Amino acid sequence: MANITVEKFLEYVERSNLVDAATLQTTLDSLRAEREGKLPEDAGLVSDYLVAKGKITRWHADKLLDKKYRGFFLGKYKLLGHLGTGGMSSVYLAEHQLMHRLRAVKVLPRTRVHDSSYLARFLLEAQATAALDHPNIVRAYDVDNEGENHYIVMEYIEGQDLQIIVKERHPLPLAEVCSYIAQAAEGLNYAHEEGLVHRDIKPANLLMDPNRVVKILDLGL
Repeated sequence: MANITVEKFLEYVERSNLVDAATLQTTLDSLRAEREGKLPEDAGLVSDYLVAKGKITRWHADKLLDKKYRGFFLGKYKLLGHLGTGGMSSVYLAEHQLMHRLRAVKVLPRTRVHDSSYLARFLLEAQATAALDHPNIVRAYDVDNEGENHYIVMEYIEGQDLQIIVKERHPLPLAEVCSYIAQAAEGLNYAHEEGLVHRDIKPANLLMDPNRVVKILDLGL
């Protein structure tokens, strides 16, 4: 991570548009009040304070400290963090700027935009997933592009995939395993009845939400 002064860090915060000027000033005044009227000389401490107060995320802070202040917004969404990278795309946690609802946004790499077959597969995934409505399949809400940034807006599942769960807790109880398999089968059966085949079903593509409901990912592929 690059070295950066507090002044430069705050300049990048302002230029990022993640925090409006009035809110940033009020937050910094609170920090000064806690430190005898002065800001810390360490930009990391200032960033930690903004994160603790919920003004930016840890992901934002790390990017800003690394002198990167662009790319935090995509259409109607503010990107909050990076969830993962797959073979075709990167997935981010995002918040709708007006509705304040959390979504997972899958973004096609810019390097692939001019590959017509790659873009076609990406759009096919969006169309295929959007046509499905089942409790065991991650829902797709929207597909759009902003310039060369093509993206799919999906249901955000706060949980872990079964590959991680099995790795951390193996062996799992038989009844629990049977429940997960049955739920995945229900989702796959529904998709099959709609004319779709997953072609990449595996524990890493099965998410479990806090209510132990299994959700199938990447069905459009």
